[in-house]
Amino acid sequence: MKLLTLDRVDYISKEDFKQHYFLPQKPLVFKSFSENWKARELWTYDFFKKDAGDVPVDVFGSWTKNHPTKISRTPQKVMPFGEYLSLLEAGPTEYRLFLFDLFKHKPEYRKHFDFPDFAPAWVKTHPFLFFGGEGSDVRLHFDLDLSNVFLTQFAGKKRVVLFAPDQSESLYKQPFSSHSNVDMRNPDDQKFPAIKNLVGYECELSRGDTVFMPSGYWHYIQYTTSGFSMALRCLNTSYTQKARAAYNVLVMKTIDDLLSKMADERWSAYKLRKAKEVAERTL
Repeated sequence: MKLLTLDRVDYISKEDFKQHYFLPQKPLVFKSFSENWKARELWTYDFFKKDAGDVPVDVFGSWTKNHPTKISRTPQKVMPFGEYLSLLEAGPTEYRLFLFDLFKHKPEYRKHFDFPDFAPAWVKTHPFLFFGGEGSDVRLHFDLDLSNVFLTQFAGKKRVVLFAPDQSESLYKQPFSSHSNVDMRNPDDQKFPAIKNLVGYECELSRGDTVFMPSGYWHYIQYTTSGFSMALRCLNTSYTQKARAAYNVLVMKTIDDLLSKMADERWSAYKLRKAKEVAERTL
């Protein structure tokens, strides 16, 4: 596969961002998105340990140990947030927190950031935090609701790989799913020969960086060190994309959940077989 270096700037005006990146749906890494946030200085492991260490958190292990085709996941364990943060500081670990809504427990933290007018239609009810240990990674997927995502890094470093929606077939997209079984840590072009056709983007996020991931973009994330970030989302304003998002969430996922319960092994085998058939037609 071919991975291009993602565009990166420290500062970009809101007008230039909208014209050159948001409207054409082109990804970008930039720092000016969160330049006025109190959270950039305040949010540290020590701050969270002291102020929110007792909050219970669902901790997830490696995605490679999960069911190969199910979207939903079961947490591996539940522990106090402070105990989890100590695990991150102790060294490499596969444990992650994702879609973590700390703001339910600490609503005052919402005052530490705002929703910059780089984009319209913010989903202000659901800012999510993501934590991971050194070496952990996030399965290659796209978001079902097709939101535009602004992911801001607060500590540590992450490798991010992005693919546009038009690469879906070569990514072995599973039917009725937003996932791929291609392991981007060690992509195997013998097992998945169609990935040789892929053209994507790659970057590394450090403290203060925000990556703009346009609607429907596939993303793979690997924690090169332990760290955490926050995702703010804005709805796609295209009526076509809104309809697709509604179908994904209300129809596609419902059918997948139902068939997974009724015929788990057969349905899983079908999805993997169909993904392979579709991908290898592109060769």
